Amino acid sequence: MKLWLVCFLILFFGAEAVQWVNHLPWMGSVELSLPLTIAGGVGLAIASNYRSRPSLGPPGVPPLPSPPPSPKAAAAPVSTSKASPKADTISFEIKKPQAKG
Repeated sequence: MKLWLVCFLILFFGAEAVQWVNHLPWMGSVELSLPLTIAGGVGLAIASNYRSRPSLGPPGVPPLPSPPPSPKAAAAPVSTSKASPKADTISFEIKKPQAKG
């Protein structure tokens, strides 16, 4: 939330500064709406994807692979409990309505 607030304030004060500069007599003919729109879009894209980076290391360096499973863990039998099959699912059952009469 703080990041969104900082981005909003930077864009707001940047737009106000551009309007102020455009009112100066020697800057009245310069049009900056397209570059500012592109910069704002890039800034929002970076802010919205900030937490979805796969790794925090430097770019171009692949993340470390996970260690292979130990042979003892692979040989151990996996116990599946069939007493409560609905415990691990998030779906629900649709019951067919009973025919009347």
